[in-house]
Amino acid sequence: MKHKGFIFDMDGVVVDNHKFHFQAWMEFSKKYKFPLDAQIYRDTYNGKTNADLFQMIFGNISEGEIQNYGAEKENLYQTLYKKEMKPHHGILDYFQYLKSQNVKIALGTSAPTMNVNFTLDHLVIREYFDVIVDGSMVTKGKPHPEVYELCAKQLYLSPKDCIVFEDSIAGLQSGKAAGCSILGVATSHTKDELKPHVNQIIFDFTDPMVFAL
Repeated sequence: MKHKGFIFDMDGVVVDNHKFHFQAWMEFSKKYKFPLDAQIYRDTYNGKTNADLFQMIFGNISEGEIQNYGAEKENLYQTLYKKEMKPHHGILDYFQYLKSQNVKIALGTSAPTMNVNFTLDHLVIREYFDVIVDGSMVTKGKPHPEVYELCAKQLYLSPKDCIVFEDSIAGLQSGKAAGCSILGVATSHTKDELKPHVNQIIFDFTDPMVFAL
């Protein structure tokens, strides 16, 4: 295989859950009366950490306030998504294939720990990941490269030996800035929206392209 490390974003990649996060954010925005629609969400929210988003919305708030707002929003999301949750099409077979090739696998996400645990444990897929890096482990969210730099470091690999699977533009920018190869997953953005940022794009993990990486 061309790469030694395979790094996956979670939301929109491991699970195709974009609409459930958007619905939760819309409920949250109505309660706290700040502007939000599909375009704003895709352009500004997707891929960012909760800390970055709540500071953008509410200004210079305390860490405790960030945690409280985050728990409120993520509880909304989990309530909406729990009964609908499923792995992205083809990804379980792909994880098994990667394991058979003895490559290293990481999860690199801006999501809070409560959502990472919710997803990995509900779907029983934690065992596939050699490394898990979530939003609580970084000080700078995507598009800053910190999350993917940390994934590569914890995999004991150079970023140039890793490929990042991302659905958000901020995430693709993060992976590229870290020095990794990048592949776009067209879930939260259309293929045309991703094209200016990445050459390789898939819709799901049944695409034969992923087996040539």
